[in-house]
Amino acid sequence: MNSMFEAKEIIAQNNDWITLVFFISFLILVYLKTAFNERLYHTSILLFSKKNISFYFNKDKKNVFNMFQISFFVIQLLIFSLLFYTLWSTIKPSLQPLNATTYFIILSGVVIYFAFQYFLNYLLATLFNLQKIYKKIIFEKINYLNAISLLVLPPLLFVIYTQNNYNFYLWITILISAILLITRYLLVLKNNKTLFFKNLFYFILYLCALELAPLVIILKLTI
Repeated sequence: MNSMFEAKEIIAQNNDWITLVFFISFLILVYLKTAFNERLYHTSILLFSKKNISFYFNKDKKNVFNMFQISFFVIQLLIFSLLFYTLWSTIKPSLQPLNATTYFIILSGVVIYFAFQYFLNYLLATLFNLQKIYKKIIFEKINYLNAISLLVLPPLLFVIYTQNNYNFYLWITILISAILLITRYLLVLKNNKTLFFKNLFYFILYLCALELAPLVIILKLTI
């Protein structure tokens, strides 16, 4: 109970920089709405309809790091880092000062995690000559994560700015995020089941080494 009130107090004292994080996120969304209106809409419903994912893959496969993906990647970093920050502030509020500095440490960790995972994925794909499969799977994972970041944003606003039932909104947001991330993996598996079954050994290696292991390490460090 004490940790809940401490977390609420910490969040309340730091609303200015948190508001700036949300402001930057919404500013990027305004840019995406202006420059990529149709694609932004398709991204928002991607978890419920995969109709356009092949179309955008064929369009982007020569230039995965375009402005749409880079802009959304920034949103991912900001939103998921803030989600980890709020979780950290509740689980271990007295471990270290919880402020903007802590948030930027978490943000740096998230950036390193994504960079490490991407380059290790690329290295393994090159070693096992699976570049074409890798490109398709990584494209789907990135775009599903784009959709998840949009869906996590509204409940995260409730967590930060609602004074009552802080813990309730936080754990609901965590539960929603977990369900969406599991759904993401199931959708990638479903979309590429033929490829996975043909390369089952590499898929199991990839899943254990690059997906499950980092998450277990993060959980061990935070809980």
